[in-house]
Amino acid sequence: MEYNADENACNVGRELNTEELLDYLEKQKNSFQKLKILESIINSSPFIALSRDIQRDFSITFISENISRFGYKAEDFGCRMAYEDIIKPDEREYVKLELIENCNEGSKCLTLKYNIMTKNGELKPVEEKTYIHRDLQGNPKYLYSIVFER
Repeated sequence: MEYNADENACNVGRELNTEELLDYLEKQKNSFQKLKILESIINSSPFIALSRDIQRDFSITFISENISRFGYKAEDFGCRMAYEDIIKPDEREYVKLELIENCNEGSKCLTLKYNIMTKNGELKPVEEKTYIHRDLQGNPKYLYSIVFER
């Protein structure tokens, strides 16, 4: 059974009976289990999944644990460092301009090729496939990407 946020939004402000509460908790448990399975699939794959917030200067909202293949930890990103910090310095501007241009032009997706610097300073050529998520007015909100070694 799928979780319906709209259905549960109508229940805000009233007490749930025991049966409704148990049903709600079961749905939450199932959603959590599905997320754990999805996370396991992503982390065992050869690509890195990431999400960036366009309105917060492309800050990372999610990066998969398998960023470790380049020597980093997922928790290294966010407050401590930005994803662009691991892009080869002379390619950073190109990557950012391509992302901005595609967001402004109304693109739905794009593919970029560039180099990532591993934690120990080695360069790795990568390909990034990015989907541009937009709000109902068509404004870009998030970038959902997969990055893999070429």
